[in-house]
Amino acid sequence: MNAMRINDQPGFVLHRRQYSESSLLLEVFSRDHGRIGLIARGARGSKSALPALLQPFQELQLDFMGAGELQRLIRAEPFGVALALRSERALAGLYCNELMVRLLPRGDAHPALYRRYAAVLVALVDAASIAWPLRLFERELLAELGYAADFSEDADGVAIDPAMRYRFQPEEGFVRADKNTGYSGAALLAVQQGIEPDAPLLRELRQLFRELISLQLRGEPLRSWGLLAGLGR
Repeated sequence: MNAMRINDQPGFVLHRRQYSESSLLLEVFSRDHGRIGLIARGARGSKSALPALLQPFQELQLDFMGAGELQRLIRAEPFGVALALRSERALAGLYCNELMVRLLPRGDAHPALYRRYAAVLVALVDAASIAWPLRLFERELLAELGYAADFSEDADGVAIDPAMRYRFQPEEGFVRADKNTGYSGAALLAVQQGIEPDAPLLRELRQLFRELISLQLRGEPLRSWGLLAGLGR
């Protein structure tokens, strides 16, 4: 396979780790090439400015080259303003990053999800609550992967009733549940309509999306869940 150079590609660093004594291994979400693995050779050298630049929440303009699972980073420059996410908001952003590293296959372009990801980072900076931006991002991610749930109708094709409760049945959809179990129809319709619900319904949706995501993770937990739970969210 011939190596091809890609220039001026917008992207975000999702995760990085040490690779050999002087290099970094990056997981990057790019606009036109999806999730890619990049090796930043010499990035950990004492004269390199890359460690400070190759951070989460900073959109970058990247040049890279190679073929296969890992490619070589050639150039990285800031592309826009670095977002100042702190404390729980930084953890929320890292949660989005971990979701994409765990769920997105490499090399599949998702331009709509890229725009949603950039938007959720901006929203996390000053949103009154981090919960709703995260739920919208989770919905978009699952839809991009082909696992979108129908929040408007139940498994029998009947419109969701805000006064009823439902549970999610894999391969089928939402089915009616007993009182005080499952999820409120009002919470499901909030997702369908894109209208932020009140705090009790947001808590239900947090649990619902964890269930939906766990199905795709095949029971393997996310590290971010434990960190966010430690903050009481």
